[in-house]
Amino acid sequence: MSEQDKNVKLSDNERLKRESNFLRGTIEQDLKDEITGGFTADNFQLIRFHGMYQQDDRDIRGERAKQKLEPLHNVMLRARMPGGIIKPEQWLAIDKFADEKTSYGSIRLTTRQTFQFHGVLKPNIKGMHQMLNSVGIDSIATAGDVNRNVLCTTNPVESELHQEAYDWAAKISEHLLPKTKAYAEIWLNGEKAETTEAVSYTHLTLPTNREV
Repeated sequence: MSEQDKNVKLSDNERLKRESNFLRGTIEQDLKDEITGGFTADNFQLIRFHGMYQQDDRDIRGERAKQKLEPLHNVMLRARMPGGIIKPEQWLAIDKFADEKTSYGSIRLTTRQTFQFHGVLKPNIKGMHQMLNSVGIDSIATAGDVNRNVLCTTNPVESELHQEAYDWAAKISEHLLPKTKAYAEIWLNGEKAETTEAVSYTHLTLPTNREV
């Protein structure tokens, strides 16, 4: 790095990325901290690169403050789902998790052609990522100052051209992922993350060699 580069004042997002040990920060330590239900310091922002925003239940914020309790922290997760394509077994898995492990018992569909979990408490966060990975879904780079989800206005069952358009959306999504293994190390116990799988249509394939 040149002296000129060192003297350039970075935005806070660029500063925390540079100081985060490739998006790891101290997220793992925060997960083990049972004193608070939230993430501290830079980790509050870093979890966005893992696809999550920290929130709290605003309806009970005032009551908890009167009781001298911190806000009821939870996270919202946005899935990485190029073109919004999902298999039935994936949908059943996320529906089961939403029903059993979120505060609201619901799945939120978004204009980014994906879904979001809301109201996931800290003890359930790691299990959420592992469940998603088990069915070929992740949330890498779906929040914060990154590409989020890649949209594709196409139905891959319509024709080979539609399938090709979706294939490119999936390839672009893979290409734009951060080149770090932080996601797998923190949420999947170091195991390789499963590439987001496409529905098994003729001529429809996805790359499988990305690094996380």
